[in-house]
Amino acid sequence: MTKWQPVVRWVGVLAAITAIAGCTTQGEATSVSASGAASEPSVDVAALDTGAYPTAPRPAFGKATQDNILQVEGQRMAQFVVVPFEIDDDLTNANMPTMVISGPSNLGMVLAPDTAKVPANKKMLMGFVDAAATPDESLRAGTKRAINNMVLRYLTPADAKDAARQMADATATGDKSRVTTLPGLPDTLVVQGSSGGNKQMMAFTPHNSYVLYQWFETTPSQQNMLEPTVRKALALQSALIDKFPATPTKEEAKARGITGSSAPVVDQNHVLIYALPYTDDEIKKGKAALPGGSIRAVYGPRGMAQMSGDPKTDFTMLTDVGSTANAIEKSTVYRASTPDGAKTIVDTSLTSSRSQGWADAESPVGLPAAKCQSKTLDTGTWYACYVQKGRYVGNYSARDKRDVHQAISAQYVILTKADQNAN
Repeated sequence: MTKWQPVVRWVGVLAAITAIAGCTTQGEATSVSASGAASEPSVDVAALDTGAYPTAPRPAFGKATQDNILQVEGQRMAQFVVVPFEIDDDLTNANMPTMVISGPSNLGMVLAPDTAKVPANKKMLMGFVDAAATPDESLRAGTKRAINNMVLRYLTPADAKDAARQMADATATGDKSRVTTLPGLPDTLVVQGSSGGNKQMMAFTPHNSYVLYQWFETTPSQQNMLEPTVRKALALQSALIDKFPATPTKEEAKARGITGSSAPVVDQNHVLIYALPYTDDEIKKGKAALPGGSIRAVYGPRGMAQMSGDPKTDFTMLTDVGSTANAIEKSTVYRASTPDGAKTIVDTSLTSSRSQGWADAESPVGLPAAKCQSKTLDTGTWYACYVQKGRYVGNYSARDKRDVHQAISAQYVILTKADQNAN
């Protein structure tokens, strides 16, 4: 499973105990198994050390505003952006940039400056990009491959078509190459180049109001994979983005006869309210672990898998347990469709994390339901704790063990107040 800590490499662990709503012990809900035996230890919530962390859910967020609507829309889009391993089974090593594109200003993290700044991109609204490479050992084996897969949304199909052409032309100029097309795909504009001896293909495809972009790199011995892989990515991505229930622009809303605000609800599934929050200042100043557009967010299985250290496992597991809405902020909160599903998240994640070198560590005082682990990396020792309450699983990780224990204790208290019947 994933810890949302790109600084340490996304590897994850979750932990908890089976919970099915049942009786009460010492004033705290305790789950009961099918046999009637209590399966969750009683907890004296008042005795937990929660530090300065909040212990109550946040109020509902309401609709997106002018300040955050592009960020929210990009987060919603993530579920409709193909995960790299779906394109190439070996692309499982998540990289940056994997993030919300909340406007032209941060497009330069994906594309060369001259390409990002083409005039047509002034009509770009938002997008999402994911990036991944083959595992580290492929470098030694001479089989390394890497991909960036991005979807950008524009005001109109005409704007998307202009942007695809202008970005392809700018890329070709920068690479001292030329723009071609793929046989049978006349709208896909392709630029091929080299970098560090590796071979690259970059494709820009206008698709309705979107531009689909793929950058794929291989070693010279694998360059015969360039075109087939880009073709597969285009086929998958065009079909998936067609399913995205995009928020209409003002012009689209007017044409459909929609009156009033059509802005999306920030947390329509009511799960983000249970995550430990960053302050607005922490997000604005980049003190959070992820790019600002990718936190204070709700993601489905694809969004979670895109930043995962074990994307195949995470995507399959979250899909199977019905974990369609998961919150990312200072902590991560997963919600399965059933308590048994939450236990599956826990069990699968613990197995995955241990296989990647995480060792079991002590739980916070008074909270045996929290399962903690640690791992020493180049950046120092990191600690992670995970706790389940019913259908929910909370996760927090940091370098300071006391901070982690306080945070996961606060997370547990919040989850005791979560709606176990939420959709």
